Amino acid sequence: SAAPRPSRAPRQSPGALRVCGCARVLSGQSPQAAMQPRSRSARQGLKTKESLEKERLRNRTGGYFRYEDIRSPIDVVAGCPSHIGAKDRMNAGHHCEEVNVYERESKKLARDEVTEVRRARGLGREESRWRAISSMELASDARVNRMQADPMMGRKNVSGQPYNIVSQEYNQTPAGHQLEHHDNMIRYRSKVRTASIAMRNHLGFNPIIGEQTHGISIPPPPRPPPFALA
Repeated sequence: SAAPRPSRAPRQSPGALRVCGCARVLSGQSPQAAMQPRSRSARQGLKTKESLEKERLRNRTGGYFRYEDIRSPIDVVAGCPSHIGAKDRMNAGHHCEEVNVYERESKKLARDEVTEVRRARGLGREESRWRAISSMELASDARVNRMQADPMMGRKNVSGQPYNIVSQEYNQTPAGHQLEHHDNMIRYRSKVRTASIAMRNHLGFNPIIGEQTHGISIPPPPRPPPFALA
């Protein structure tokens, strides 16, 4: 009978081989052959000739010149007298001081402008008040002079109100009729107010029988006499 054929080892992909090789390197088998993976940005940066030469000089071995990767030649060590922080650098220098002076002067001018506006407003209000007081005093003086110059001012013998204080009757004059109508309207408004309060408080309503036992009425409004409108 034919001999059995030996089983073939499973074929691995190139990616699996790379993974296995990295695992062997990381386990300590051959540290000299270890290669750290580069990021995409690092691989893109190595495409230029200058970056490639710097990378070769940086990794050069032996007694040759080695390239030192200095990101910025003007950087200083933190803690030395010439060191300044990133935030403090924005607030230092004559330009920053000029900006600060401009801001202070702008605030001062704005404050002075507000003060001047308030002062002018107060001054105008005070002048208007004193002009009104002066006008009232001048009008009072003119009235007194006019009354003193009128020879009939003190000889009219007219009472303060158009009614007879002895008989308590209104004078038969337009002023007397107007005063009578004014008093009648006061009495009428008192009657209306009385009826309104009574209606709001249910005055005269008997809750037992459910009827209004006392009627609430409002008198007709008084009419002014024709002589009062003259």
